[in-house]
Amino acid sequence: MDEKDNPHSKQYDHSWDDDDFDEDDDFDENEEELDDDAEDPLDHKMEQWDERDWQEWLKQFVTFPFTATRKEDMDANPFSEEDGKKPFAVGTKMIVFEFGYDDFHEAVLAHVKQGNQKGSVPLADLEVTPKSDPNYWAVREYVMWFANR
Repeated sequence: MDEKDNPHSKQYDHSWDDDDFDEDDDFDENEEELDDDAEDPLDHKMEQWDERDWQEWLKQFVTFPFTATRKEDMDANPFSEEDGKKPFAVGTKMIVFEFGYDDFHEAVLAHVKQGNQKGSVPLADLEVTPKSDPNYWAVREYVMWFANR
């Protein structure tokens, strides 16, 4: 594996991540758009991700336990105050202690703990916190792939 594709490497290339754009970076609105022939970094990563065995790859690059924040929940009602009070709700932090797999949805599940509650949430709903955690980029790759597949 090339070091720029290894999420634990100092040479790791995360240029594909739009969330990593720093508004203070030099950006000239008048700059020419990328050439039509220039490959979008996300397109390149999607090609890699589509070929990846996610269960095996995550076993290789993720260590447990780690802290994550739930960023999404497709089943939650955003207008319900009750949903925000449930365990593992959007915006809450939890400890991820292992992964499982949902064959029906072809998705990785995070087995989590919040206080004395244990449960499972889709890994695609989580963001590793803090960003300096060694697991951040490995999980971020999965989340981006799952959202764009």
